[in-house]
Amino acid sequence: MPKGKEDLRVVRTRKLLSATLLELMQEKPIEKISVIELCDAAMINRATFYAHFEDKYHLLDFALEELKDSLYANFTLKNKLKTPDETIKAIMTMGADFVFDNRHYITKMLKAGRDGGVVYTISDSIANSIKYQLGKFKQTYDFAIPATVISKFVAGGMMSVALAVLDDPDKYDYPAVTAMIARSDFAPLFIKKEN
Repeated sequence: MPKGKEDLRVVRTRKLLSATLLELMQEKPIEKISVIELCDAAMINRATFYAHFEDKYHLLDFALEELKDSLYANFTLKNKLKTPDETIKAIMTMGADFVFDNRHYITKMLKAGRDGGVVYTISDSIANSIKYQLGKFKQTYDFAIPATVISKFVAGGMMSVALAVLDDPDKYDYPAVTAMIARSDFAPLFIKKEN
């Protein structure tokens, strides 16, 4: 097998476990899903599960990264952004698109899992993505606030808005959320460097 190419059986098993976990999370929080239950639903044995993941939370991290990677593949192809401010707004809009396109699925998945783990994992994953995207501007912009702080602030806001949308869909529709994004101004946080 060529170096760097992953075994298709490994890829298939990880994707199966990921999809199974996300499906089970539509019915109950991750805290109430056992590895045995997950393995039974995926029709694999526990040894196979532990050959790929340390525990169900490691699998959740993997599942969310897979989801994020598929979102960002389109984001990177579609967007040729010139400033950090444009980048943050584009990420926020992408997040809004995802929430509104998948509202039913996300509502079920987060129904009982809001108190910590899942929300934190999603928020942390978003923050890491924002920080990565902002890193592309380090050569051309100085940051008034560290990128880590900006990333965590924006990710936390995105999660709060997503939860508000899920809780009260009549109050927060897509035009209202995208209007809030358009009015946000992150430009003062970034100072263009002199050449």
